[in-house]
Amino acid sequence: MQKRTIVIVEIVSTGFNYVEDALMRGYQPVVVECTFPGTEEDRAPFLVSREIARGKLPKGVPYIEETSDYAALLERVRAYDPVLVVPGQEFAVELATHLAYDLGLPGNPWSIIGKMTRKNEMHQALADHGLRSIRGKLIHNEEEAIEFYKELNTSHVVVKRARGACTQGMHFCEGYDEMIEAVRTELALSASDEHVGDILMQERIIGKEYIVNTVSCAGKHRLVSMCFYDKLEMNGSNIYNYMESVNRLDVGNSAIVRYAYDVLDAIGIQYGPVHGEYMVDEKGPVLIEINCRPMGAGQTRQYLDKIYGQHETDSALDSYLDPVKFEQERLKPYRPPRKGVVKWFILPNDITLDSAPVLQLVRQLPSYFYGVFERLGREPFLTQTVDLETTGGAVYLVHDDERVVQEDCAFLHRLEMQYPEILFNQSHAEPSAYAPRVPLQEIIQEADCHGTILIFSDTETETTGAVVVGSGELPAAYDSYDNVILDLCRPETFSDTESVFQQIFTFLSKVRIGGRVLIPQSTYCHLPYGDIGMEILLRARGLQIEAPLAGKGKMIIASVCDL
Repeated sequence: MQKRTIVIVEIVSTGFNYVEDALMRGYQPVVVECTFPGTEEDRAPFLVSREIARGKLPKGVPYIEETSDYAALLERVRAYDPVLVVPGQEFAVELATHLAYDLGLPGNPWSIIGKMTRKNEMHQALADHGLRSIRGKLIHNEEEAIEFYKELNTSHVVVKRARGACTQGMHFCEGYDEMIEAVRTELALSASDEHVGDILMQERIIGKEYIVNTVSCAGKHRLVSMCFYDKLEMNGSNIYNYMESVNRLDVGNSAIVRYAYDVLDAIGIQYGPVHGEYMVDEKGPVLIEINCRPMGAGQTRQYLDKIYGQHETDSALDSYLDPVKFEQERLKPYRPPRKGVVKWFILPNDITLDSAPVLQLVRQLPSYFYGVFERLGREPFLTQTVDLETTGGAVYLVHDDERVVQEDCAFLHRLEMQYPEILFNQSHAEPSAYAPRVPLQEIIQEADCHGTILIFSDTETETTGAVVVGSGELPAAYDSYDNVILDLCRPETFSDTESVFQQIFTFLSKVRIGGRVLIPQSTYCHLPYGDIGMEILLRARGLQIEAPLAGKGKMIIASVCDL
């Protein structure tokens, strides 16, 4: 008997989870491409992500490439006899909704597609239902922009595209000059590229931004996840810093969720997932925009399950295929079991990348789950961060103790702002100051080392009372020493920062709980930022940096604590 199919329009980012969920339910996934709007530059990162996702598809998954012939596409999809057509990405919503409607499948009415995808129509729907909305207007020329700017009577405005993803094409303007410059930029792009579309000007609401992710079944709505963004105004843009899960509703949070449900009703949402972005100021919550698809940010189903006890695409399939289970889950209290944070890496400046020690460093953090660094493999020259597509990558953190996650996130942000070379190395590390090598026996004696001693050295092969290993022997070395000494003195050892970080972290794993790590200046002087760079590695590994011993030179001492 042939399997029934679930058609997924675009599988970039979190949309890929639908593929695995369909297979686990016994359905055959079928993937369809859509057309990405925006300029060629805007579309480029989505096309790269699409190819990466396609490369991960299980063997035998049918794949229909992008086409402008809707009638032919409809018949190709019809031939697979799908039970559902779902959008996996923001720009797929229109095509997926159209296909589902024409095939008579469960979904949202085609008549509301404008309110589902166009920011100006979303807010008009809210106003029509008496809900708080943001004042805005489509702009076709400079004269309209100037007139509406005066009507708004505020210096804080946003110029953006009526359809767009993330922060592409978005301008946060302070005053008339910035407004008119943004309008001219976007109008010129719209005139030269049909994919850019309409330009929207809105008043800017300043507050704290929350995400409310829901799934709906026959007009009933369920909260599946809630989080908030931290953003920074720098590099002429509003840049994502991190996104943190809301695990317990605080005072005022329930009002956001109630308002989100009202928004869904005003738009007319009947089925499936909605990723809603809301700003909260002194007046309460107001919609920024909704996206009628699963939340993105490249979150795997395993990561989401760890945080929320479920993942959105699976819960969305319940809304279509198993309304009884949907209702059971809808009535349960919201209780995410673990704290999660997605931390995006900000590049304060343009860099020419020599190595990426960040790949080794993040793996040491106690809350590390996985990382995504797509740009690092394809672009040696990295432009400064101005939006999500120009970040240096992302790390996904989760832990039972929310303080651990928050501390790890704050630690990474401090590094990217104050010590960026420790993450993204632009050139071979310049030493802080060359220091003469201290004989190993002198280090052992001064540090009063007793018990077992391991020395990782690029210079000596043996010393009395200790085991000395080079890079080749290090991985197989015994892993429970009382004392370990890092004796890397040759500049050529540090020619590849990422590689040497990997070796140092392997070395640090060889000391037992209660044991000590000793690093002389002749080693750490070769690292970016010298002693600070070494202490960053120790902190990432979770070691306790000890107070220096008076009269013992400039040796760094750390210990392994049982926390």
